[in-house]
Amino acid sequence: MLEIFYIVFMMLFLFGITIFVHEWGHFIVAKKCGLVIEAFSIGMGPALWKKEIDGIVYKIGAFPIGGYVSLPQLDPEGMEKMQGDNSEGDRKPMPDISPWKKIAVAVAGPFCNIVFALLIALIVASANTPESIALIGSVETNSVAFAKGLQPADQIVAVNGNPVKSWYDAQVETLLGGGDDHIITITVLSGAKTYDLEIQANDPKAGGYLIDGVSEAIPCVLGRVTPGSPAAAAGIEPDDVVKIFAGTPVVDWAHFTELVQEYPDEAVSMTVLRGDALVELAVTPEYDEGMDRTLIGVSLGGSGAMPWTLSGSPIEQIKTDASSIFRLLKALTTKGEAKNAAGGLGGPVAIFTMIWFALKMGIINALGLIRFININLAVLNLLPLPVLDGGHVCFALWEGITRRKVHPKVVGTLVNIFAILLISAMLFLSWRDVDRNWNVSRFFKKAPAAEAAE
Repeated sequence: MLEIFYIVFMMLFLFGITIFVHEWGHFIVAKKCGLVIEAFSIGMGPALWKKEIDGIVYKIGAFPIGGYVSLPQLDPEGMEKMQGDNSEGDRKPMPDISPWKKIAVAVAGPFCNIVFALLIALIVASANTPESIALIGSVETNSVAFAKGLQPADQIVAVNGNPVKSWYDAQVETLLGGGDDHIITITVLSGAKTYDLEIQANDPKAGGYLIDGVSEAIPCVLGRVTPGSPAAAAGIEPDDVVKIFAGTPVVDWAHFTELVQEYPDEAVSMTVLRGDALVELAVTPEYDEGMDRTLIGVSLGGSGAMPWTLSGSPIEQIKTDASSIFRLLKALTTKGEAKNAAGGLGGPVAIFTMIWFALKMGIINALGLIRFININLAVLNLLPLPVLDGGHVCFALWEGITRRKVHPKVVGTLVNIFAILLISAMLFLSWRDVDRNWNVSRFFKKAPAAEAAE
């Protein structure tokens, strides 16, 4: 119960601080530029808490899916009307603000997200996590892949001509470019030789093996260590990389878990890589009757088949995060990829689910995800849509170039229309995420006539 409370608290805290950093960027630059600030809200919807200080209302909204800073000189009748807090009739005339100050305020939010992401990337880089690559762990000898020459330790370096740096990248390219039949061309690095291979893949959305009979080699990076477990007693620490267990070199996570099963209630030696040093430990795995498995009390760490990386310099991490979102945006506007790209989108439920699992894999993994979310938030907010920061940049550029303001009613109408569309999209994606996870749509399907009669 305590663990669940910790994870829920950390989920809300990590996502909340991401929203806070973004809105604080708008807030502090607006203050420096002399804009009137009416409200600073973390969260949307009805206020759970609010307090007015020096004419500014500070709020915490009921729904932790965003936030806003109410700036009437930038958005005359936008988000406050959406929140039901419109005070337009009580406003006094306000001085004009130069378009360049408006642009500075608009880009400040995304800029702060990028700075925050760089700080997180420095922490992640200090963990020295092994680089994530699309490495093949095992190939079943009766599979088509084996017959075509795929071998364990081969590396997939491209799918359909698009370079991939991780198993997740390979899944994305398969989803976007594999068509309905998921026939893909993979470029394989085997030893010093590189060759192309056309093969049938599975639907990445269905889970399981990407290619029948072919498993991913997941680096054996340890995540959370359960207090009071054999692993904790042995001195195992999060981010340790298991190299040898009971005298056997460990290939990957799956191999490690298989080895653990062979030594129930028996003391064995293991060697882990901790930072740059090899550390010798002794652990006694315990058989768990409820799970019918032998365990030592650790979870998988690293990033595995995730959209975020835990390796590379801070700049490399940021570039990888940005390339992922740019690849998605490209797919959404590319014929033949748009349908599958839209089908793979997730909403707030998917985000919180990812944070949940990332936290269970360790704090470094969770920080990697929060860094990824910050870069995504920065990029998406700079899109030229009226409800986003990029839309306000466009309005200000028009004013700066033409010397004419966009009429406040036009700005307000466009912001509200796109806000409704955005909220509707988030609700739809949330419903789809819930249905994917728990198949709730089955409760709304009509039973066959025979079953209904029975």
